[in-house]
Amino acid sequence: MIDPTLRRPLAITLGLLLLAALPLPGHRLRSAIRSMQSPEPNRADRETHAAGYYVGLIDGGPNSSRDELTLRLLGKASEWQSFHDIGATDYYEDEFLQFGLKPNLQTYAFGRPFTTNAGGQRDRPYALAKRDGTFRIALVGSSMDMGWGVSLEETYENRLEDWLNAHARRRGLACRFEVINFAMAAYSPLHRLDSYLTKVRDYRPDLVLYSATMLDPRLLDIHLRSLVADGTDLKYKFLRDAMAEVRASPDAPGQEAANDPQDRSGLKRKLKPHLARISDATAAELAERCREDGTRMAMVVIPRVGKADAPDERAGTMARLTATANRLNVPLFDLSATFDEHDPATIEIAPWDDHPNGVGHRLLFESLAQKLVEDHALYRTLFGIAPPEGPTTVPVPVEPPAPRP
Repeated sequence: MIDPTLRRPLAITLGLLLLAALPLPGHRLRSAIRSMQSPEPNRADRETHAAGYYVGLIDGGPNSSRDELTLRLLGKASEWQSFHDIGATDYYEDEFLQFGLKPNLQTYAFGRPFTTNAGGQRDRPYALAKRDGTFRIALVGSSMDMGWGVSLEETYENRLEDWLNAHARRRGLACRFEVINFAMAAYSPLHRLDSYLTKVRDYRPDLVLYSATMLDPRLLDIHLRSLVADGTDLKYKFLRDAMAEVRASPDAPGQEAANDPQDRSGLKRKLKPHLARISDATAAELAERCREDGTRMAMVVIPRVGKADAPDERAGTMARLTATANRLNVPLFDLSATFDEHDPATIEIAPWDDHPNGVGHRLLFESLAQKLVEDHALYRTLFGIAPPEGPTTVPVPVEPPAPRP
């Protein structure tokens, strides 16, 4: 019996050997090999492959989302590092948040500097106290927002900060903007909520950008099962109530005999039908806490690169997120179509990794800046004046300044 985890790499290897032996014309052989090497046929399985990465991060283990043979066949560089390899994670024992970024980190990922500031944010340095005349935006999200495989100045949130300040100067305004990145790899919606309450609110943000992705149900599943396995206090009443309902619910028909060695307790199977509802309730809890603090909130949908977030794959999730934002009366900036017209190879950091590269982050920035200009109410909130008259145009991208010493 072949180990299921070895079937795909073995099939790729055998296929390449067979193709090499066939009398195919050179161009057809190259095309066939490229097709087999392409990660795109596996995009539908991204959630499954991603599980190993995120579980490894939470548990303090190495990245196991793809085995070594598969990665090498896909062109993995010998100097490639996983998130675990760069030692960027601080683990918080017996805490709901579980982990975060180490402060004052200086290392490399994918050949790019990976740095954090004194506050443990993947960002420029910011003082805890907010200066007068500063409009402060806090971004809570996961690895796409944190910026994995890109330099600090390439991230879409730093490009956004630069553009906001440049736009204010062009309009003769004295206001100053800070966009602080509190995102962390593997952060589920519940991590983002807890991050706001334990870290973000101390910075007194005027606006919280809550980033959502198509992978959120998977991240939520991993986070919840990890909390339960560790016996960690679930902390929030809405979550305790939801988990009591989950535990009391029967298994879905046909799942009772499912053979999943990672789900011996059956919690994963029980959770699956409830994840979307818990995710929506988490956003609602964050919106309520922001209102209590007098802080505005907006939702932004950040896509991955490739077919996993293609229009037909994301339609149901987008409908749900739109309904949630409408119910909470918060703006929703849908950036999910940002990569649709682009070749994934030009905007992903590697063939085996669907995080956006620097070009992808620039596209995200342009899409988000355009949405901000088009939302007249939020534009007035940001700049204190009405948007420019006439047709709304895509903002001119601002190239990031040279990295700070």
